[in-house]
Amino acid sequence: MPSTSTRILPLPVLLLSALTASAENLTAHQHGQAELQLAMAGQSVELMAMSPAHNLLGFEHEPRTKAEHEAVEAALAWLTETPLINTLSGSCGIQTSEVHYAYAGDDGHDAHHGEHEHQEHEHHNSGEISHNDIEVFQTLNCPDLASGSQLVTSLGEQFPAIEHLDIEWAGPKGQGALRLEPGITEFSLKP
Repeated sequence: MPSTSTRILPLPVLLLSALTASAENLTAHQHGQAELQLAMAGQSVELMAMSPAHNLLGFEHEPRTKAEHEAVEAALAWLTETPLINTLSGSCGIQTSEVHYAYAGDDGHDAHHGEHEHQEHEHHNSGEISHNDIEVFQTLNCPDLASGSQLVTSLGEQFPAIEHLDIEWAGPKGQGALRLEPGITEFSLKP
């Protein structure tokens, strides 16, 4: 009998793969709206957040003034150093964090300039209106994360231009989605 070998992938990789596939179908670039996707297994949370730069910075063009450069630096530092979700007890810690923004400098934040950013930069230089997004990828360790946990996010408080935060999650006990409106910071993971 021929043997077949199967490769078993860790649950977070499988969950993140499913979420990444749905990330390709994210809604169009829309000011006021941001998205957060979570893949959970045990105490580990893999997350991806995406928002138009306008929601986080107040502009989308390449920073020109000192104030705009400072706004970029402050926003990227906060996004890199702050868990985008947390338990009510605040137990989540960042294991890895990466921020993608077309106009990030070489100050320790991701200065990833892929094909998408290159095209946006060309549009900007040709006088066309460009739309830039900021993407955040984090791996969190949350020791008191339990299924059905109440979680909190401070994205809306930190960036008030986010009017709607769409959250999708997948974990061992199911998946779900919800939308947080302004002023709402807590949410429950109930499929």
